[in-house]
Amino acid sequence: MMAGKRERTATESLLQIALGIEMAIVFFGALALNGLGLYSGLAVVVGATVALLLLVIVYRLVRYPAGQVVGHGVQIALLGAFFWDVVMGLAAAVGVGFWIFGAIRGPMLDRDAPPKAS
Repeated sequence: MMAGKRERTATESLLQIALGIEMAIVFFGALALNGLGLYSGLAVVVGATVALLLLVIVYRLVRYPAGQVVGHGVQIALLGAFFWDVVMGLAAAVGVGFWIFGAIRGPMLDRDAPPKAS
């Protein structure tokens, strides 16, 4: 017997899209930081790897309410990029803006969705 695919909620989908955008921001931000030469290459690689792993973990956890709360904390941490560089902070703020949109609009869409047939 084969179980059907689990349907994702609108909130989960929107938050995962925001996390995907943030992964791209972290990747390209790491390339920019490495190009500026302000930090050693090892520090940039380690920092970007940790940030990307954290985002991947949150990507898998957003289906649960506790995972969404953890995601809110990660968004606050991403805004810490303002301490490194204003432009990096602004780039992170764009990703956080997408997260906020998904966190507000997703539950509205889920509430208005028709009930699922069992």
